Amino acid sequence: MEINIVKKKLSKVKTRVAYIYPSTYDAMITSLAPDFIYTIVNKYEDVYLERFTCRRLYGLEKEPRSIETNSKLGDFPLILTSLHYELDIVNLVRLLQAGGVEVFSSKRRNQVVIAGGPAVMENPIPYSDIVDVFIIGEVEVTLPRVLEFWLEYSDNKSRFLEAVSSLKFIYIPGLTHNTVLREYVRDLNSSVYPVRQIENIEVEPIYGRGFKLEVNRGCLFHCSFCLESRVFQPYREREFTVLKSIIEEGLKYTISGRRVVLYTPCFPVTSTHTRLLEYLVEEGFTASLPSLRLGPRLVDSLELIKLLGQRTLTIAPESFSNLAQFVFLKYTGLIDYVVMLIKSILDAGFNLKLYLVYGVKGLDQVELHRDLEILREIVKYAKTKNRRVTVALSPLIPKPHTVFQWIGMLNRDALTSQLRLYKSSLRGLVEARLYDIDLGIVQAQIALSPRPIGELVSLWAMHGGGLSGWRRAMREFSGRFSLDYVFSGYQFEKELPWGFIRLNNISEKVTRSQYEVARRFLCFQK
Repeated sequence: MEINIVKKKLSKVKTRVAYIYPSTYDAMITSLAPDFIYTIVNKYEDVYLERFTCRRLYGLEKEPRSIETNSKLGDFPLILTSLHYELDIVNLVRLLQAGGVEVFSSKRRNQVVIAGGPAVMENPIPYSDIVDVFIIGEVEVTLPRVLEFWLEYSDNKSRFLEAVSSLKFIYIPGLTHNTVLREYVRDLNSSVYPVRQIENIEVEPIYGRGFKLEVNRGCLFHCSFCLESRVFQPYREREFTVLKSIIEEGLKYTISGRRVVLYTPCFPVTSTHTRLLEYLVEEGFTASLPSLRLGPRLVDSLELIKLLGQRTLTIAPESFSNLAQFVFLKYTGLIDYVVMLIKSILDAGFNLKLYLVYGVKGLDQVELHRDLEILREIVKYAKTKNRRVTVALSPLIPKPHTVFQWIGMLNRDALTSQLRLYKSSLRGLVEARLYDIDLGIVQAQIALSPRPIGELVSLWAMHGGGLSGWRRAMREFSGRFSLDYVFSGYQFEKELPWGFIRLNNISEKVTRSQYEVARRFLCFQK
């Protein structure tokens, strides 16, 4: 049973909006984005937004029904969705197919599909024969303007598309011919916040129950591989007094007691972050923290974090290779310092989850062995402290707007060889959770695609999604989809397929300069 849902009489509603969250229900109630969308749309008295999710991530979906009124997807003239990463697209299509909604935008007469989210902002081209309208920007300052056009032109799809295409943050295939400028919230302190968050008495979110609190948006750092630091720039944080007010208001509606789940891409890195931790401890809260940024402020905050009930800290050093760090630009030249801080965390009594990346093109075996040597040192040190370390190991997946759009991905055989080395070196020493190499390649194929892939995705969805469904679809499309751009990358001097998307001028300049740095440190052929 859910609480904090919105109920409206359909007879008094001018337009109904379906929101498809292209994953499972428990993933939806874990994410904060659906709460923003639900709050923003349903504040319109004559608009009713209802939610749809996948029952499962693989196989054929049953006919989807809205959570609020058990309505069919075909009952909604407007469908919103947010693609948080590339593989979400097949779940969107699976739900459209199961709901009897035409998948291809060129054939869809009476319904409009609008998409936003990080995967859209990086490169909308792969989805451009499925989605009618792409929102390039943050929901608080974009969706209300789109809805105003919809309320005026909802009875005429072509007029709506023409009207909404005038917005500079909108991309409509076939109608948009100019540069698309990402729109973002200038001041988080004065922007809307969803304090009445949907919770379910019977279903627990992935990170546990708690009031979801977005502390800041964007990142103070600009790691060369990171998409999020590009699509959510510049760094903005809510003032402590605003955060305190949001928490106090949220407590009126939550069933989770005095527990908060913090959402932030870099934490703790400012005095506001420290003050927030102090306040939560003073007021008797417990908390779930995100991946933490290594630094002196984290070390100084360890006792506060322990008092909040956190027993395992998640850290993403990415690599213990100095050369890799010079390319990633995360902890450049600081490996000894990073190891010292990690040992300090273990000394303080925490378990650790480490996120590591392998498969940097041009990194030699010496660097790989150095990475493993330090990792083994940390794991052995943890055992002396009776602490547990788990490792999440992923191949490097190139994304648009990062240096790896030009460098490309290491080929599958080389990735498999490197993964085999990690597995053999860590076997019996540490629990390692491995991200599937082929799934990484699929992500890159979609993210970097220079053309629409709706036909492939539609077939993929018919085969039930998942990796096996992708393989079947690719076999049937044999020879029609080249993976060259995934592994070779794009030419540095040439215009990129998604070059018409302008996230911001600073990010573009920084990325180009970072690529020049990578070329000096890595040995790869172009």
